[in-house]
Formats: sequence, structure tokens, C-alpha cells
Amino acid sequence: MSDADVLPDVLIVGGGSAGCLLAARLSEDPSRRVLLLEAGPSGKGDPWIALPMGYAKLFGSGKYNWGHETEPQAHLNDRRIPWPRGKVLGGSGSVNGLVFLRGAPTDYDRWAQAGARGWAYADVEPVFRSLETWAGPPNPARGAAGPIHVTEPRRLAPAARAFMEAAIAAGLPRNPDFNAGTPIEGVAPVQMNTENGYRSSSARALLAPAMGRPNLRVETGVMTHRILIEDGRAVGVETSRGVFRAAKEVVICAGAIETPKLLMLSGIGDGAALNGLGIPVVHHAPDVGANLQDHLVGKFIYRTRPCGTLNEIMASNVAKARMGLDWLFARRGPLSIGAGETNAFAAVTPGAEEAEVQFLFVNFSTFNYAEGLHPFPGVLFNYGQCRPDSRGTITLRSPEPSDKPLIDPNYLDHPNDVRVMLAAARMGRKIAAQDPFAGLVEAELRPGPEAQDDEALLANIRATATTVFHPCGTARMGSDDRAVLDPQLRLRGVAGLRVADASAFPLIPSPNIQPAVLMVAERAAAFIRAGR
Repeated sequence: MSDADVLPDVLIVGGGSAGCLLAARLSEDPSRRVLLLEAGPSGKGDPWIALPMGYAKLFGSGKYNWGHETEPQAHLNDRRIPWPRGKVLGGSGSVNGLVFLRGAPTDYDRWAQAGARGWAYADVEPVFRSLETWAGPPNPARGAAGPIHVTEPRRLAPAARAFMEAAIAAGLPRNPDFNAGTPIEGVAPVQMNTENGYRSSSARALLAPAMGRPNLRVETGVMTHRILIEDGRAVGVETSRGVFRAAKEVVICAGAIETPKLLMLSGIGDGAALNGLGIPVVHHAPDVGANLQDHLVGKFIYRTRPCGTLNEIMASNVAKARMGLDWLFARRGPLSIGAGETNAFAAVTPGAEEAEVQFLFVNFSTFNYAEGLHPFPGVLFNYGQCRPDSRGTITLRSPEPSDKPLIDPNYLDHPNDVRVMLAAARMGRKIAAQDPFAGLVEAELRPGPEAQDDEALLANIRATATTVFHPCGTARMGSDDRAVLDPQLRLRGVAGLRVADASAFPLIPSPNIQPAVLMVAERAAAFIRAGR
């Protein structure tokens, strides 16, 4: 019997951020056999995955992308919003903008209050520390020996420094460390998961070193169609390359879109909806695909005077060569930076006890990644609500695994989301009006000088706002009868089946969600090792 004929103890579906970490961690035990299935390619050797700045090229090209889009959004002028998700080993963690923020302690305390017992900040903070190696000043709240390296830019662009100073002039404090377990408020350079100028992801830092282990098998280009369930227990999966079975457990790490789709295709979901599609009901779980949350963002886009923007660099062969040398010899400059250079968090409601909105400054300008950068100096910054109240759904289009699901995030359905987005836009205008940033601006291209009152600002949001790529919550964990997962991430009602990815979140964290995804996978590994 060959090694390929021996059943793995744990079969993991989805080689994204969570799946790569989980496979690496579980295979540390040489007695445990692990099989990881990924629908996309390996991405091995692609320099645009390795380089932080490569995220913009990859998003623009559509390479390694599932190519999802939403249903027409009623509150966004019936627009369909593209939802790129990573389809490659490392998933979105191999193509994202590398903003690495844990979130506020209150984010996870709310998880516990919502029924995810054992997931309060005091429970998850040690996991965050264990995951990281922080390159900044030593701090007992920060990790010093973890696999994911976290850094700040070695040198901020002039416009990024100007944005920080303008935010302080607008009344925001300088925050020494957004990831130190204190409230995430104020302004600071962005923290990124990079090491020595390269992307530091679970695929690169954890899975790649584990690939040589004889007890770990990784298969790419395998599209999973259904989970096989026999006598109430998950025993394997049906895929584009046949059936793969597991001796002990199946773990779904396919993400907030593909995980609920796979569960529903397997007969786990709302019974009436499944019957309507001719799918036999294995387990009635009406909240599969419900509770969808995402961060919606608007943009302020500016034409500026020359100040070292990426637009200027990419328009000059000499400047591009200098950028390459800067990365090669000093591991700094645009090639070493992902989506942005500075973050700001602010409360916009009088008396609010924590930040409600996030800003991310980007040292280039564009209306659309696919169209490329503007042919003039320019910058932009995103603004969005930290914890939206609107809830959406993922549902099946058909019983065919090859059909994309129906994605309806239901953006701006809740009136509080409209209020907070408008307040965020006004705060953004206030920041941009402060020197030294104001002194760089030649023209506001979006929303534009004509958009002054709330009606005009809201019209611009409805016409241009988009996702910032943080879908989550579609197979939430909890303790109530409708929760899809229990607090150990086990699927309620089906034995031997667990979910470990962003779909498990009860509530969206305030900032970017990548560290929370890794934390969930790390805890899933601990639960499996402990037999919980």
C-alpha cells in the first residue's frame, strides 16, 4: 500500500490562510497524517506573491482570483460589487494588502458575549502573541518568536507622513501600537505581515517549511464538490479528482463564501431552501450562509503636486530603477509596502467609547485597479465603518458545484451604517483640510468639491463605495440553537466536521481580519490536538 492509499487522520478543505496554518500545525505531530486540498494552484515562485506591492498587480490582473461578485446592491444604486478572493495556496493571505491588525479587545469580548464562550480577548490574546514576531520596540503584549513577522514601513512616503500630521492636527492622537491590546484609536504607520521586504504569510512561513514532512500531503487544483456524510458523520469529500476520505475528521477552511456554499451543497443548511434545489437535507441549519458581514469603504482621491507618489515612480524608468534598488539593498520603499502606509481610527459619535471608523492612506491614486494608476501625481485614502450593523447572505444559485453562489452583503441596509459612513466622510474631509496634507493637494477628484452636504456625500457613497475584502460570519460559532458551530468550531449536528476560517466569526472585527483568521486556525489546531 502506498502512502497515498493511507487515509489521513485529518482532511482539510481549503489551502488559504487558515488551511495552510492548520495543516502545518497538525503535521508537527509525526503520528498524525494530514491531507490539504486546495482548488487553486500553488503559486510557487511567483514574485508578485512574494513582493508586498504585488497585491495591486494581482488584484488588477484577476490572477489567483475566484472572481466573485455580489448581487445588485439596493442601497448602492443596484451595482454589483466585485469580490476578489484568493484562489492559490495561502488564499487571500497570498494576494492581500498585508495590513496586520488584531482588532480591539472589545471585538473579542463581544464574541464571547454573543455566545462564543472562551473567545474573549483574554482567551485569544496569547494566541495572537504566539503567532507573531514583532519588529518594533519590545512589548510584553507583542510576540517575539512567532512564525508571522510584523513590521512597520522602514520609511514613510512624504504624503503618508503629511496624512499622519494632518490627522493629529484634526484631533486624533498618535497611537504607539494598534496591536498592543489597547483601544485602537488615533493614527500610526500601518503594521504589515512582512519579513525583510517579503510577504510573511501562513503559506510562506508555515506551510512551505512543512511540505517536506512525510505525514503531510498537499494537493492543489482540487475543487471540492461535497462533503461525504455517512450515519451522521463526515467521512470525506467528493472532488473534481475523485473521493478523498478521512479516518477521523474533516475541517473546512474554504472561507466565508466557499465554506457555506460547500456546506449547503452537502445538505447542511436551511432545509426548505435545500429542498427547493433538490438537495437532500442532511442537517437543517438555517443560519448557514446567514450573518454575512463585510467592511464597506468610500474613497477620497486627490491629484497632488509632485511628492513621491507611486504614480510618479511608475511613470519614470529612472524612478522605477531607483525603487528596485531601494528594495534590493535596503528592503524599503514601495515594493516593501502593501495596501497602505498609515492607519487612523476615530470615533464619530459624541460620547462614543471606541473608534467607529477606519482610514487607510495609500500613496497612489486610481479609480480602478484594473485601469491602473492615474498619469499624474495622486494619493487616496479609504474610509469605512468598523462594525457595520447590516447583515447579508450567501445562498446557492443551483445544486451545481461549478456555479458561483449568490452573494448579497446588503450594504447600508441598516440606517446606522448610513449615519456612520457619512460621519466618516466628514471626518475624512476634516483631516484632508489640515496642513501639511492640504498643502500637497491640487484637486479633490472623489468625492469632488461639489459633494459638500450629506445628500451629495451619500450619493457619492452609493455610486462608488466598494468592499475592502473582509467577508466573514457565514457559519458563525455560538451557544444558541441556531449557531452553525459550537465554540470549539465543530459543526452542530454532524460529527467529525469542523470549520476554521472567517465564516466562523460571530461578529466582524473592527479592522482588517487577516490576524483573526490566523488566530481561529491556531485555536482549531489546539482543539484538534486536545481531542476537543
